[in-house]
Amino acid sequence: NLIISILYYTGIRKSELLSLNWNDINLGKNILTVKSGKGKKDRIIPLHKNVTEFLDKYLTLRLPLKCNALFIGENGKRLCKCSFNNILKTYLKIAGLANKGYSAHSFRHSFATQLIENGVDIFKVQKLLGHASLDATKVYINFHNTNLIKAISTL
Repeated sequence: NLIISILYYTGIRKSELLSLNWNDINLGKNILTVKSGKGKKDRIIPLHKNVTEFLDKYLTLRLPLKCNALFIGENGKRLCKCSFNNILKTYLKIAGLANKGYSAHSFRHSFATQLIENGVDIFKVQKLLGHASLDATKVYINFHNTNLIKAISTL
């Protein structure tokens, strides 16, 4: 699903996802622009190929575009938080993850954690997440024994 892919592969917040418009996505350059994110700052996020594939399919389903909002509800208007929460709840139930504490923010957390665990510089992760403070990004660092063993093995 496109919503899950965008959340997982971009790390954007639920509010940022619901504010996305078609013109915030540039498929030619494979980028997504988050406009006026938290702190009223814009940021550009490269799109993973899985997201662009879902976007291509979704675009063909949505043509002609009568609303600039990327995600629309049954009423033809921008998807609201309540409808989004119902959609997410449905997908979590299908995945067998209902009532286990998962939320839209869980995808953001997974995004950041996976980047850090895969060796991406924390300053790049900070920029992708749109954090003003590095301290906010440090929350995503998990110091497991395996991470410490990997660190020593680089010597």
